Amino acid sequence: MSTSSTVFVYAGRNIRGWSRTPSILVNSLIMPIGMLLTTVFMFGNAIEMATGSAPVQGLTPLMICTGPMFAGIASASGLVTERTTGIFTRFRTFPGPVNAPIIGRIAAETARGTVGAVLILAVGFLIGYRLDVDSVAAGVLSVVGIIAVAALVSLAFSSMLTWVGLVMRTPEATVAAMPVMMILLFMNEGFMPAEGFPSALRSLVELNPLSAAVEAMNACAGHGGSVWPALVWLVGVTVVGLTLVTVQTRRGWSRP
Repeated sequence: MSTSSTVFVYAGRNIRGWSRTPSILVNSLIMPIGMLLTTVFMFGNAIEMATGSAPVQGLTPLMICTGPMFAGIASASGLVTERTTGIFTRFRTFPGPVNAPIIGRIAAETARGTVGAVLILAVGFLIGYRLDVDSVAAGVLSVVGIIAVAALVSLAFSSMLTWVGLVMRTPEATVAAMPVMMILLFMNEGFMPAEGFPSALRSLVELNPLSAAVEAMNACAGHGGSVWPALVWLVGVTVVGLTLVTVQTRRGWSRP
């Protein structure tokens, strides 16, 4: 069996396993959609008065990014749990690369985040998210661009959080990543422009990779901005995450 086929098999295993782990599906799909609807309908007027723009334009891309973040933490916890069962020790005796189960897991996480992005974007369109394009063809390209950025976000977070699942010894320890996630979620330009934050926080907001991701998605939608900062951030985080995963798998990771 080829390497790609082996990875595909392990990715399928993870996808089937999500049917038995509803928390991951809730974190990746239901929670972002719920947060989008709640924020737009309960706080939308206040945000629009403060920023001068419709909040759905920033919140829709932002919520697309939250699915991979929070589902990734749940998945990292599940990875630690699986390691305690010894299943990965068995996997190491199977034919194929030793890291194929982990790469398959990352591939499955990326696919789930991408599918989630499609659903969240659809909800965004229903409540007012708009593309600034002049033709149907341009609109299709815009949507493809948004989903492509979302796939990169999913790959970046799944790579880093899979590494977290490989190094932590207990499922509860993976929650240590939550404070970082909360900073990324609330201190970014998806909620409001950097100028709306206290001056002491503006640099942090501008350097937040989610700010770059939101800008890239809105750039794809025709609202201005650039995709390059997001590409630099997301490719960089992915490379670092995959490198850490590779190093950890070589050191031994099958059991905590």
